[in-house]
Amino acid sequence: GLQNPWGLAPLPDGRFLVTERPGRMRLVAADGKLGEPLGGVPAVAAGGQGGLLDVVPDADFAANRTLYFCFSEPGSGGNSTALARARLSADSTRLDDVKVLFSQKPKVASSAHFGCRIVESRAPGPNGMPDGKLFLTLGERYQRKDDAQKLDNHHGKIVRIGKDGSVPADNPFVGRAGALPEIWSYGH
Repeated sequence: GLQNPWGLAPLPDGRFLVTERPGRMRLVAADGKLGEPLGGVPAVAAGGQGGLLDVVPDADFAANRTLYFCFSEPGSGGNSTALARARLSADSTRLDDVKVLFSQKPKVASSAHFGCRIVESRAPGPNGMPDGKLFLTLGERYQRKDDAQKLDNHHGKIVRIGKDGSVPADNPFVGRAGALPEIWSYGH
């Protein structure tokens, strides 16, 4: 009953969040029962490899109901991968307080190679507690593959941001002329 499922995130209560490429996010019960699409999902540029992509719950989801998801964001000049934060409503029917934390630059007219896997980073050491940062993989958008070697764009990069969308001061290219500060690594 799912159309092009993409992202899958287990929740503490045994349910799963599942994204569908056309722009729907659903809850699936532990027994496999598929819920209705959640309200509040932003418009996506669905087509080719683009649409609603990865989803991950916050490490403290049980207390704050916060989740992060990425999608192909439409806009002037085409589309790009965006990362958003939202809160699952108390009745689990919609996303509330949706906020785009990051939007890949530049937008291009393409339906290929969006990338998009999200990882919540953890502090080094045996306890590995969440450190308030997120990593996001970004595709090179196919026809812009040479951009992956340049630091003035987000194509073919891994970026690292705070859970509030801020740029961590210890990112490797902060303060470097001509480089976007969100970049963690490039050439992918």
